[in-house]
Amino acid sequence: MQQNELANLLEISPAMVSRLAKRGMPTDTLERAQRWRKRHLEPGRVKGSRAGTAKPKEQTQPVTDTPPKTAPKVSVEDMEAVGDLIDGALNRGNQNAGAFRMMQLRLMFRQSTDVIQDETIRLTVRSWVALLDHCLHEIAEIRQTPNMAAYLTAGECGERISPEGGAWAAHTVIWECCDFDDDALTPRPDGKGELDD
Repeated sequence: MQQNELANLLEISPAMVSRLAKRGMPTDTLERAQRWRKRHLEPGRVKGSRAGTAKPKEQTQPVTDTPPKTAPKVSVEDMEAVGDLIDGALNRGNQNAGAFRMMQLRLMFRQSTDVIQDETIRLTVRSWVALLDHCLHEIAEIRQTPNMAAYLTAGECGERISPEGGAWAAHTVIWECCDFDDDALTPRPDGKGELDD
């Protein structure tokens, strides 16, 4: 390899290559020259290691302003795992962690229409009640369940909302868990969930 070519690759002057070669820097390959420079020169004197002299790395993917067209798929197992985190946090009395995980699970429900149609998701009674609290009546029978750690599907949860003719369909339970209108954060002024006198 000629010294001019090596100088271009190292981004230094040919005169500097000559001086470094006299000090022992190999000039046959770029890799050997770079290795020698790292070992024998002070870091501040090697171009690329001084502040502001390193070349910016090329991006491997083009940057676009458009978001991905499809949301990532969410599995029933992932949703059930977050439901277990909700149950554990609420069982320990950690309302903040429970609220954070409920927002996470609601987002997962919203992101996956496949799961919204699926009645096989199983959550604990405690998790269902927490997710539906914004639309359940204060004396809804499901709130009085003796074993709050029991697992129910959305359909089973709907049957326990009010067994006396007021059971909800599974898709209604799922829809309310999604809380698209954010009623859990800002209760509706229309009195939804309250019994008439």
